[in-house]
Amino acid sequence: MDQLCALAGELLTNIRAEGTPEDARRVFEHIMNSSDLGLVVVAESKGTLCGYAYASYVWRAEFGGETMEIVALFVSPHWRGKGVGRNLIASLLENARNRGICRVRAEVHPGNSTIERTLDSSGFDPERRTLWGLRL
Repeated sequence: MDQLCALAGELLTNIRAEGTPEDARRVFEHIMNSSDLGLVVVAESKGTLCGYAYASYVWRAEFGGETMEIVALFVSPHWRGKGVGRNLIASLLENARNRGICRVRAEVHPGNSTIERTLDSSGFDPERRTLWGLRL
């Protein structure tokens, strides 16, 4: 869990998020304690985490049932370009198929062409929607 939270901390810093590694720990523990909320998958080599992906499950009438939202995908710099991200996506997609999920989507931060290429090579198509948010 410590390695996972350290990787999450790197991602949170990269995207200039307000969250902390401790916030990530609470989220991961919550998700890992209820398989109906989502899924965290990791890639490792010789006991060291190379990357992780985190997805949540959402029921959406517009898509006719349960969907998967890929919330985060992060690969350590040393492991980038070696198929780790693609393998993490493949693991999420396998889980989605096994659950009978009808749609998987991912939000990408502007300018992140690496994840865009990974999603494209995994069969995703870009959607043109405007995201709105309200901080409470």
